[in-house]
Amino acid sequence: MANVNKIIGIDISKEKFDACFSIQPCGYSSRTYTYDAEGVRSFLKEIPNDCICVMEATGVYHLRLAYALNKQGIAVSVVNPLSVKNFSRAVMCRTKTDKADARQLVDYARRMELTEWKPTSDNYIRIQQIYRSIELFLTNITQFENQLEAINNSPVSDPSLCRMLHSHIKRLNKQIALLEKRIEELIAQEDATVVEHISSVPGVGKKTAIALLTATKGMHGFGNYRQLSSYFGLCPRIYDSGKSVHGKAHICKMGMGWIRKLLYMCSISAIRHNRACAALYIRLKEKGKPIKVILIAVVNKLLKQIFAIVKNNTVYSEILT
Repeated sequence: MANVNKIIGIDISKEKFDACFSIQPCGYSSRTYTYDAEGVRSFLKEIPNDCICVMEATGVYHLRLAYALNKQGIAVSVVNPLSVKNFSRAVMCRTKTDKADARQLVDYARRMELTEWKPTSDNYIRIQQIYRSIELFLTNITQFENQLEAINNSPVSDPSLCRMLHSHIKRLNKQIALLEKRIEELIAQEDATVVEHISSVPGVGKKTAIALLTATKGMHGFGNYRQLSSYFGLCPRIYDSGKSVHGKAHICKMGMGWIRKLLYMCSISAIRHNRACAALYIRLKEKGKPIKVILIAVVNKLLKQIFAIVKNNTVYSEILT
């Protein structure tokens, strides 16, 4: 990455962003910009050569500026807000303002190892947007169905209301079907072969394969399957210290809950159809392990198989397991 002596910490909100310039040995200087086309242009003109811009992942707000910086050939690092929050606590920072947060990002960048951010392909961004819409539609369907059940169990009901709710549910299901078809079209343009390869793993379907690629942006940037497991919040979190603290180990569950649900369902199928997963299930069951522990182990086994397939660009083979 760029010279660590030239760091710009950027705190972004919906309508503005604060930038803290740290160009050694000149110290710090802070400036505020409006988060529009004019403000971004002004900021880009003031950025020195060979610097690093560091910002937090703030939903979708950071993306517009990150893309603009990347287009100008400026190094960008998008960091986890939780990491920055924990760092701020560790150094006992007592000030919480936008300018202070921007400076805190500079201090964070000086002490921590940064990874350069690269933009996701347009198709994967579109797929992620469609997935969020599908989740919203499914939530609405559940709400309508619950309301219908409540009405049907009531001694008095309005037939016109019931017809309206049924109509909404039917319409949303049609829209979900159209969106799922659109996802298949987009993934065919991006990674159709990889989807087929992942789907060849016994227990993993096409929808799960597409979801995995979408969540990981094509599964690039992972050195091994353990990093993939950690990314999905499936790595163990051990709580043990001294003689008195002996808590049970749990998975960390940090983010990607919707992917974990899909993988849990796949693990149940894999126990029946995937030879390596079935053997793991039997071995752990004979040891008396709880079913949840066994399923998590099977999920991690599936991720190991999937990672090997993507890395070797091949279909499933028991040799890879």
